[in-house]
Amino acid sequence: MTSDKDSQTSGITDPPGTEKPGLFVERRSGADRRQTPTPALSALRSGGQRRTGRRQGDADRTYVDHFTPGDVALLLSIFLLNIFDALFTLLWLQRGGAEANPFMAFLLEMGEGAFLLQKCIVVGIWLVILLIHKNFRLARIGLYSLAAVYTLVILGHFALIASGVDPAQPPAVDGGAFSSEEAGQ
Repeated sequence: MTSDKDSQTSGITDPPGTEKPGLFVERRSGADRRQTPTPALSALRSGGQRRTGRRQGDADRTYVDHFTPGDVALLLSIFLLNIFDALFTLLWLQRGGAEANPFMAFLLEMGEGAFLLQKCIVVGIWLVILLIHKNFRLARIGLYSLAAVYTLVILGHFALIASGVDPAQPPAVDGGAFSSEEAGQ
């Protein structure tokens, strides 16, 4: 004859709805998921499992592995705006302009490949880091700020193109109070 304690831990499962108060009901499948390692690139697969925090109300300061289409669209738009910024910068340089950012000017001296590599890979890595931390307030501020800044930069490029500014020629200086003849005297 088995005691109550033996029946509680024997692993025998009762059909759903027939649980007796105080008795243990085994609901696990038997396979231990911890025995197989997590694949290295599992975070990059689509359809992650964790969409929100584990507890009710855990929306902020939690990590998730499922990103909404809006999250992905924001990330891709920032990345595309970054690529357009790089292409418009190269176009500006071909027309005779100069790079205002000293670090990017240094990379351009090394070659266009180094410039584009930095723009694509480094910015892409930081965007992924910000996306992973999307439920943290500072990361959300960073993502939306990047989207706004890159939008303004692209609008600035469009304004330069539309205005017909020729970077090879310095801007004409207004005569002002003295003309060039008066300055020479």
